[in-house]
Amino acid sequence: MWIHGFFFFTFCLSQLKCTSEATGGTTTRPHIYFCRSPNMEDFTCWWHPLSNLTDGEEVTHILTYSKEKEAKLECPDYVTGGPNSCHFDSSHTSIWMVYCLTVTAITTHRNYTSKQHCLDVAEIVQTETPVNLTYNLTDVGGDEMGHNALISWTYPVPAHVQYGWITLVYELQYRRITEPDNWKVKYPLREPQVELLGLPVDDYVVRVRCRAQHSKLWSDWSATLVMSIPPRQSAGKLLVLILVTGVGVVALLVITFSIVLQSKRIKEYFLPPIPKPRIIGIDPLLLKKGNLDEINRHFSNFHRYRPPSYSEEVWDHLRGKKSRLN
Repeated sequence: MWIHGFFFFTFCLSQLKCTSEATGGTTTRPHIYFCRSPNMEDFTCWWHPLSNLTDGEEVTHILTYSKEKEAKLECPDYVTGGPNSCHFDSSHTSIWMVYCLTVTAITTHRNYTSKQHCLDVAEIVQTETPVNLTYNLTDVGGDEMGHNALISWTYPVPAHVQYGWITLVYELQYRRITEPDNWKVKYPLREPQVELLGLPVDDYVVRVRCRAQHSKLWSDWSATLVMSIPPRQSAGKLLVLILVTGVGVVALLVITFSIVLQSKRIKEYFLPPIPKPRIIGIDPLLLKKGNLDEINRHFSNFHRYRPPSYSEEVWDHLRGKKSRLN
């Protein structure tokens, strides 16, 4: 009976240990969990540190690696990738070669070394997330046939692809806003654009991601784009709109020309001419001719008017003598 109890106790302990490691409870040694290269020119690896430490116990993590059958080397850069990481720049990266890495946690009591993690840089390429997702309606059809939309985007680091190290493959997904689980897929896409044909009038959500052609690691999804397909006006309504607009323009032109043609009359109506000063009963031409006798004859009808005398003036020339006062 006690033998059965012993085996049951041992089984429970093994299950508890497996559960603890599976859930990430207590890490008995470091663990390299992810390595990534964005462009096959450099790469970074991250690890989970040792966590079963007593309070105040110090620990140092050291990553060592080897290529093929070469000697082991230590991580060249612990800073660029952030905490618990090792970054390999272009001078420490070789493609088509296998890297084997281990992380050792050094404590005051003992050392803990992770399982060996081997990789080929070409197999850990994970590209950047596409950006600048936009759309443009390209169709001229009606609502019955559906509408066409050209979706385009850009890769955030063009230098990664312009030298030919990696070839990108895109996947685009879109759905109606009212159908959150009904994604439609366009894959594979070689160019950073695609035209969606026959879209019914509605609002859509669009997203895109990419990967290197020979890699299995996809980038993160881009920020979603909300695309609206508006209803198109029917031919009858459009014809009415055109007719109304045309009649309005013609009427405006007629009114404008009428105002221009009648501008003189309108000016005389609002700004009548100022009358010239004149004397009733006297011909203005008579004054211009300057016939004085005729003028005096006309003015003689007025009371107290006397014709002027035109006798020649007589000038007396006087001479005086200078007198000296004594």
